[in-house]
Amino acid sequence: MTPVLSARGLGFGYGDRDILRGVSVDLSPGEVTILLGPNGAGKSTLIRILSGILPPREGEVLLCGRPPGEFRRREMARLLSVVGQDPPVDFPMTVAAYVGLGRFPHLGFFGGTSPEDREVVERAMESTELTGLRSRALAEISAGERQRAAVARAIAQGARVMLLDEPTAFLDIRHRVAFYEIVTRLKETCGIAALVASHDLSLCAEYGERIVLLSGGTVAAQGRPEEVLTPANVQAAYGVAVACDRNPATGSIRVTPLRGMPPG
Repeated sequence: MTPVLSARGLGFGYGDRDILRGVSVDLSPGEVTILLGPNGAGKSTLIRILSGILPPREGEVLLCGRPPGEFRRREMARLLSVVGQDPPVDFPMTVAAYVGLGRFPHLGFFGGTSPEDREVVERAMESTELTGLRSRALAEISAGERQRAAVARAIAQGARVMLLDEPTAFLDIRHRVAFYEIVTRLKETCGIAALVASHDLSLCAEYGERIVLLSGGTVAAQGRPEEVLTPANVQAAYGVAVACDRNPATGSIRVTPLRGMPPG
């Protein structure tokens, strides 16, 4: 399947300090790719380059076969949505109004919302359990609720590619699971390509078809969860001894730190 977003040989750094070196990744329609790696591995930088915010020092990014810089703002927004690490707090608007910003790329010449736009926003809030908070100001809700609002806004945007930088960082376990269920439904029903940066190894193995493991600014491993999440790969990247067991009922991988084992 032809990737909708691809990167080849990406390099980036500040002065003499390399952040990324030789990173290549493909995002295909209808597939959830998980981006793993310790703090400082370059995950956020890679997402910013893929989204067109940062230009790579080396290599290229192609969105639907074209460099991101060739797209106009609205055209780009119809194709790609981004959810960052920090939930919005200083937007002087309600939850419903913030989620509604996701429809900006689809508004007509006069900028008015249509019944279809409003329906899309309502469905996005329902899927993220925000309907009861629709009239609350962003500053009045919790960080986890603001993170869900950011995800709902990306859903309402209806883009073909979603880049999510640690979207579950502020969520409890129920909403973390709900998030991955939402992304799974979107890739199945809408054919989106999703890249999710995360530290949640076990949940990622449950929901991601493909995993890219960054370490020291390079791709240490990529492939199916059982190929990437091995004790050797995890210890080399994170410096922690773990057991990686397959659930016989679901086939998913469970990653468990080994108590009493010295770091690698």
